[in-house]
Amino acid sequence: MRLLAIVMIAMLTGCSRSSFYAPLGATVGGAVGSVGGPVAGGGGALLGWSVGKGAALVEENKNLVSTVDALSRGDVSAIVSAQMKGQQSSFENAMDTIWLALKVAAFVVLGFLLIPLFITRSNSKKIKKICDKNDEAT
Repeated sequence: MRLLAIVMIAMLTGCSRSSFYAPLGATVGGAVGSVGGPVAGGGGALLGWSVGKGAALVEENKNLVSTVDALSRGDVSAIVSAQMKGQQSSFENAMDTIWLALKVAAFVVLGFLLIPLFITRSNSKKIKKICDKNDEAT
């Protein structure tokens, strides 16, 4: 159940996983450092946060090299295409996440609609058996 909640929160919070790197690094660093005591735990958390923040910056700035190269050459069309590519991919990721959420919601609603169907079918069979017994007895 916890894993499901974590996965849902991770999917619905945004398009980029890089925002989780710093908190995840701080948590892991603090947990590993806590073996050495409170001071080592704090140092491990600080080190983990800095590594996570660095990894997030590297991932967020993947297109920076091509943008800086295009700026140095004055290539406006390359700059515009790089920006549009970044925006398009984040938009597509957002749409994929929304479609996934809608599919999950549809399956949940379908499940809730099928429960009364199965209960009614089961109860109708039981009632039919009772009615058949009463007809035989009379």
